[in-house]
Amino acid sequence: MMNTGTRQAAILCLILSGGLFFAQETNEPKTVTIEEAVSLAMENNIQLSSSAIDVRMKQRDMNYAWNVFLPSVQATGTLSRRNLSEITAQTGNPLMPTITTKFSEKELWGASGGLNISLNLNLALFEGLKATRQGYEAGKIGLQQAQAQTEKNVRKAFYGILLQEGSLSLAKDKFTVSEERLKQTRTNFSNGLVPELAYLQTQLALETQKPAIMEAELNLEQQKNTFAFLLGLPAGTQIKLNGTIEPKITAFDPKELVEKNLANRLDIALLQKNIEMMGTQIRATTLQRYTPSISLNQSYQPRLSAIDADWSNKDNWTDSTGAFSLTLAFNLTNILPISASGQSLANTKDALKKLERTMQSASYSAELEIRNLVKKLEKSKASLAAMELSVSIAEKAYGLTEQGYRSGTIEFLDLKDAENSLLQARLASISEKFNYTSTMLDLEAALNTKLN
Repeated sequence: MMNTGTRQAAILCLILSGGLFFAQETNEPKTVTIEEAVSLAMENNIQLSSSAIDVRMKQRDMNYAWNVFLPSVQATGTLSRRNLSEITAQTGNPLMPTITTKFSEKELWGASGGLNISLNLNLALFEGLKATRQGYEAGKIGLQQAQAQTEKNVRKAFYGILLQEGSLSLAKDKFTVSEERLKQTRTNFSNGLVPELAYLQTQLALETQKPAIMEAELNLEQQKNTFAFLLGLPAGTQIKLNGTIEPKITAFDPKELVEKNLANRLDIALLQKNIEMMGTQIRATTLQRYTPSISLNQSYQPRLSAIDADWSNKDNWTDSTGAFSLTLAFNLTNILPISASGQSLANTKDALKKLERTMQSASYSAELEIRNLVKKLEKSKASLAAMELSVSIAEKAYGLTEQGYRSGTIEFLDLKDAENSLLQARLASISEKFNYTSTMLDLEAALNTKLN
């Protein structure tokens, strides 16, 4: 067997090896594609989990909405003792006008039971069942909205990180070229081919790029941390994205998109469901006002003849107060328009008209949004074509300028201008691709459908 020191050393090794394994597992980057990122967010997002719980609650309410037809059953049991231990009664006999009856302690005690079964019915209950089902359907639409919004946010964040990575990559490429230029300029300066001023300018241009690159790296890391939180990943998880920003340029007919997809929008569908729910509420209130309610009641009140009697013998129990009743109730006050019920119904009808106006406004705004997004895509498509040409021209201009600088016919500032123009052209092209992709995601969300 191991001694105490050996056992402690073994435990320490296990702890250290476990910690090393955990550190390696935590520090290893997690590579995700855009579809994997969406899937992770759907599984782990806290807001979606909360919305799913709400829908589950509404589904439970719908599944058991029929329990309004279950009668109310109440059982009671009473053990009582008389306050008077004797009773004096008139006999009508002149010789013995009164007679006094004394009770023993057992006779002072009594037991009784009670069972009451009641059920209230009204036609409005059926509208209540319908309202519960509509509430569940509205909850499902709300969950779909939350899922669609989360998916759009994840996709935009994914492409946003790719944009930052592309921008940082361009900056690092520029830095690498500047390093090579500095080495060449240092050699030329040592050989007396270029003046010291040219060497210092090249060195300064290289050093001024470092802070910008460091800041871009920090911003990229922060954005990746936020993205990991959006996906529901543990804090500190390193993210590596597998994807590119290469949108498929497509032409759309806004009129056709509106006609085919406007009715599929989730916000319009939710407004329509709320209108249906309010109509159900109006019908339920109307039935409560103008139809009678039926109350069914059955009661049992058995009482024990004496406390010391045999409780299991049914002959010792009597039920003199139990009864069955059927009551038809009609609230005449609720019929009056000035009653609280009448005013509530009038306010609900006005609220329904207001909600219908809101839906008309939302439909109009949705159509405008779709048309504007299509125009934005057309503008972005034209910009992309122009920027691709700008990149091609800037690359040629930079190549010619660099050749001239190496041969000594072009000054360093001219080379820097050409280099900056090329970097800006490439960055503008990547940014416009992101804008096109982002606008496409907005259009898909506005149509509640996939376009590409």
